[in-house]
Amino acid sequence: MASEVTDEKLDECCLTEYHPLPGTPRGQIIKIADITTYYVSGTDNASKNKAIVLLTDIFGLSKNPRITADELSEKSGFDVYIPDLFNGDGIAPSFREGTPEVPGETMSIGTRISFAGKFVTTLAPWLFRHRQAVTLPIVDKFFKTLRSENGVTRIQAVGYCFGGLYALLAGSKEHHLADVVVGCHVSLTNRTNYEQLDVPVAFVCAQEDYQFTDALRAEAEQILSRKSEIPSKFLLTEGTVHGFAVRPNPNNPVLMKAYKQANDFIVEWAKTYL
Repeated sequence: MASEVTDEKLDECCLTEYHPLPGTPRGQIIKIADITTYYVSGTDNASKNKAIVLLTDIFGLSKNPRITADELSEKSGFDVYIPDLFNGDGIAPSFREGTPEVPGETMSIGTRISFAGKFVTTLAPWLFRHRQAVTLPIVDKFFKTLRSENGVTRIQAVGYCFGGLYALLAGSKEHHLADVVVGCHVSLTNRTNYEQLDVPVAFVCAQEDYQFTDALRAEAEQILSRKSEIPSKFLLTEGTVHGFAVRPNPNNPVLMKAYKQANDFIVEWAKTYL
């Protein structure tokens, strides 16, 4: 069963964000399957068997995913959970400093050199520490415990960037951990991930995305169009780049409009298929 805990490391992380969304997280930190989890209770008491699970990007359980979980819960009425897949080892959100925030924006030469260095010293080792052989068993344990010990029978997995891959795996024929899936500017995916999907799936897409490229999106659309038995939908937002659906610049009204649009899209998908 879930138990409420205090995690100073996560509380400190919650206060640090490169572009913090406005507001204060209203949920609580609990433990599920010994995994530190952010939980916000939904208002629909008749639907406590349904839940939305957010799978984060490489920056983990910082403030913005929590604020996003709060908004999704408020709009849907469902309980929302965010497991800390990295056990406090998320990359600092400041890693994003200097990266493009709008389409057509490029990094300066100095920023490119700095980012290349950070890739070698920070991102590459992190990706190895949290490779699929390590992360997927954590996802598996969390979803199965949520069902077996918390009375949840229907789950929508919502994955952002790095977490997008695990949302797709959760909705695959092989794993079937989730009943509904949404991928937001997904990363590290390939053709097989789309071919294996076996549940209603939707995608939140950026106008410009170096990970979920136009070509990969077109391939995913083509594959899913042949799966007539599986509902699928793609939301393409204007004026956005990779990461906007959870870490937009709150001072940019175009990005904030797209962020809200993404949340409404996720809620609509949950209400329709969860």
